[in-house]
Amino acid sequence: MSQPTPDRHQPPRAPRHQHRQTSLKGATLIEALVSLLVMSFGLLGLAGLQASGLTFQKSAWSMHRVTDITSDIGERIRANPKAVDANYKYDANYATGKAATRTKLNCRTTGTCSAADIAADDITDLLLKAQTLLPQGAMQITGTRVDGFVVTSMYMDKDFLTTAGALDQTPTCSGTPTGIDARNCCPTAAAAPAGVRCRNFTIIP
Repeated sequence: MSQPTPDRHQPPRAPRHQHRQTSLKGATLIEALVSLLVMSFGLLGLAGLQASGLTFQKSAWSMHRVTDITSDIGERIRANPKAVDANYKYDANYATGKAATRTKLNCRTTGTCSAADIAADDITDLLLKAQTLLPQGAMQITGTRVDGFVVTSMYMDKDFLTTAGALDQTPTCSGTPTGIDARNCCPTAAAAPAGVRCRNFTIIP
């Protein structure tokens, strides 16, 4: 009985082990793509954490400056008790304080000034520090000896944004706010525009 003649035009079949190698190569490529995708998500998350970290660092830096300025004026007020009642007040609004230019008498070095002149120099130094150390900074001092003086630091924060990406508005100190609300509101008389943050600290002479 004769054997069937093989078809000369039919390509030879690949060995089974070659099929397995091709499948393994395909699986390895898919695994590599998945790994790259996972790594991409991880890098995006790290970038977001870095941006948040920079924002918190900037906020901490601003608070450090505000604390330093407030501590300085507190020491000056306590060192000049004769002028406390009437002279340690500066209630100009934000725009006026940011642009103000005051003349110093250098009372702390000459020693020939009155208590009121020393207070005026202290306020000038306070305002100059705010303008120099804080972004578009300004200050206010209000209050009394009995209730304490409220020192308000005001500065522009370009990262203080709404969810829509516009500059946010700090709440005004309406009524009798307490706690964090009292610490972070802007005095109504300050007329602070959007993007300006306010930090309030009370000094008891």
